[in-house]
Amino acid sequence: MKYGFLENAVFYEVYPTSFYDSDGDGVGDIRGIIQKLDYISALGANGIWLNPCFESPFMDGGYDVSDYNNVGKRFGTNADMKELFDKAKDKGIRIILDLVMGHTSVRHRWFEESQKDEKNLHTGTYIWKPLGNPAESRDGQFISGMSEKEAMFRINFYAMQPALNYGYYKPKEHWQDATDADAPKQNRQRLIDVCKYWLAMGASGFRVDMANYMVKNDKGGRGNIAFWNAVIPEIKKDYPDGIFVSEWFNPKRAVGKSSFDVDFSGGYFMYNIGYGETPENFSKNTYLGERSKHFIAGIVPVYYAIKNTAKKGYAAVTLGNHDRERASLGRSFDQMKAAFAFHLTIPHIPFIYYGDEVGMSYQNIKTKDGGYKRTGSRTPMQWTNGKNRGFSAADTDKIYLPTEADAQRCVEAQSGADASLLETVKKLAGLKRTLKALRVESPFKVMSINLSGNPFIYKRVSDTDEVITILCPKKEEKTFGIRRLGDLSRYEIISNNIEFKDGKAVSKGEGFAVLYRSK
Repeated sequence: MKYGFLENAVFYEVYPTSFYDSDGDGVGDIRGIIQKLDYISALGANGIWLNPCFESPFMDGGYDVSDYNNVGKRFGTNADMKELFDKAKDKGIRIILDLVMGHTSVRHRWFEESQKDEKNLHTGTYIWKPLGNPAESRDGQFISGMSEKEAMFRINFYAMQPALNYGYYKPKEHWQDATDADAPKQNRQRLIDVCKYWLAMGASGFRVDMANYMVKNDKGGRGNIAFWNAVIPEIKKDYPDGIFVSEWFNPKRAVGKSSFDVDFSGGYFMYNIGYGETPENFSKNTYLGERSKHFIAGIVPVYYAIKNTAKKGYAAVTLGNHDRERASLGRSFDQMKAAFAFHLTIPHIPFIYYGDEVGMSYQNIKTKDGGYKRTGSRTPMQWTNGKNRGFSAADTDKIYLPTEADAQRCVEAQSGADASLLETVKKLAGLKRTLKALRVESPFKVMSINLSGNPFIYKRVSDTDEVITILCPKKEEKTFGIRRLGDLSRYEIISNNIEFKDGKAVSKGEGFAVLYRSK
C-alpha cells in the first residue's frame, strides 16, 4: 500500500456530549470541540473519531439516529459542523464520523412510515415479520406491539433500534428479502447518499458501527463482505481519500477481503470485565495488567490482526473506548504509561479515547442516555481543577454527568510535568507521527518474548531510523541482559521505571523504555 495519511495517523476519540461545553448548558457541543482543536493537535493526534452527533432521542447515546442529515440540537448546527471540519483541516486534523446505519431510532421518519398499515415508499425499509403469535417476539430479535400493521420488526441492539433492511444472505422465509431485492438496494443507496453528504461538507470518512451486521443470516461473512465491496468503492469513486474504519473485529474479513481501510481488532490489551465483576478480574485476553498471566493469549491475536491486514489496510488494537470501562480501571499511572508505550509503537492505527491520556477514572454511576455500565466511561473531560473540572460553566447539578475528585487526573495538573502520563503520551505520539520506523508498514521484529511478557522487547526499523520498545508492566523488579541492543549511547530514550547499567536493564516494575535513533 502506498504511504499516505493512515501510515502514521494517531486518532483521538471524542464523545461530544462530554468533551467541552462552550455555551454553559452543561452538555458538550461542536463549538467546544473547535475550541479544543489546539489541544488535540498538541497531544499528537492528526485524526478525530467523533462519536454520534446526529439528531437522536439519545436512548443509546446517539446510536439511535432519527435524522442522518442534521447535527443533534444539543451539539449545535450543520454550520458548526462544517466549521469544525474546516478548522480541523487547517490544523492538519482529519475527522471521521460515526456511521450508524445498520439501524435507526424508532423515531426516524423512515420507521414512522414503515410501521403503517398502508403500503408506502418505506414499507420495506426495515425487516418485518408477520405477527403470528406475538410470543415469538420473546426471542429478542423481533419486537411486536409498536406498529399499525400486524407485524414484528427486527432489532439490531436495543428494542428502539429497528434494523434497516439490507437483505438476507440466504433467505429462508417468504418475508426475508434477498440482498438484491428492491428495498435492500434502496437502503444501500441511502447509505451511500448519507456518506457523500457529509464527505461533501468536509468529513474525511467514517467509523462504521456494527459493520458485520448489515446483511442478516450471514455467519460466514460473505454477504457483508459483498455488501461493503459494493458500497465503499462506489463512494470512493467521488471521494478516493475517504477513510472507512469498521467495527467488525475481524481484520481478515473487513480489511483482507472487504474494502475497509482499518478494522478494530478487539480489546486484547484493555479491560473486558463482565458486568458486576471486580477490577482485579482481568480478561484472559488482557496482557498489560498487574494480575494478568495471559501475555501469549493477548499478543497472538494482535499478531494475526496485523498480519491479516498487510498490504490491504490496517488494524487498530483497542486500548480504550466509549463502550468499555476506562483503561485506567485497576491500573496505576505507571501501567498506563506502559500501555501507551505499546499502543503507540506497534504497527497499527492507534485511537486514544478522550481522557485516557490523563488517566481519567471509570465511575460506577447510574445510567444516562442508555449507557448503563458504559456510562462510567463517558463522564466529562477533566480540563482543570476549577468548577466542573473546566468542562462547563453551568451549575454543577446541571452538567451532563458528574466529574471525579482526583485532582491529578486532569490536563491542568499534568501539563508541563515531564514525568506525567499526559506528557509521556505527547512524547510517544510525537514519535509515532514523525519516525518512519513507526509507520504501520515498517517491520516489526520481536527481540525477546516469554510466557509472562515481562519483559517484552521488539524492534521497528526503516531506512532512516529505528525504535526499540521494552515493556515491563508487572510490579516485580527484574534485571535482564540487553547487550544485543548494542551501544545505548546511540539512542535517545523515553522511559519510566527502567534503568540501564553495565549491559543490563533494571526494571523497578510497571515500566517501559522506548529507544530511538536516526541511522
